[in-house]
Amino acid sequence: MQVQNLLDHVEDKGKNRKIVLRTMESIFLVDLQDILYCESDNSYTTFYLTDGKEILVSRGIKEYEQMLSPYRFFRPHQRYLVNLNHVERIDKNDGGSIILKSKASIPISHRRKHALMDFLKA
Repeated sequence: MQVQNLLDHVEDKGKNRKIVLRTMESIFLVDLQDILYCESDNSYTTFYLTDGKEILVSRGIKEYEQMLSPYRFFRPHQRYLVNLNHVERIDKNDGGSIILKSKASIPISHRRKHALMDFLKA
């Protein structure tokens, strides 16, 4: 039921899909295309946006993974959820990492590396 409530927070208006992010102070409507990646810290998730803004919400990353996976978001590591539309390259050094166009480096866990390659081929 809780996941369905989150799904209700993704508005589908053609290419301008938006997500509702609630913080203690504000409610943000964010275009999915403006999300670079999300980072988990226990039951909190920080959204990193293309304009440099960071939005901290008090929900776990797993809930957002379920909601955003259909929109080319992939979880390469326990702490991260990445918008694959912003990937510049994948480095194979040191276990592997995703380098975003913003130059952010996201680690790829060993057990999720093959799933990432399969996801990119699809």
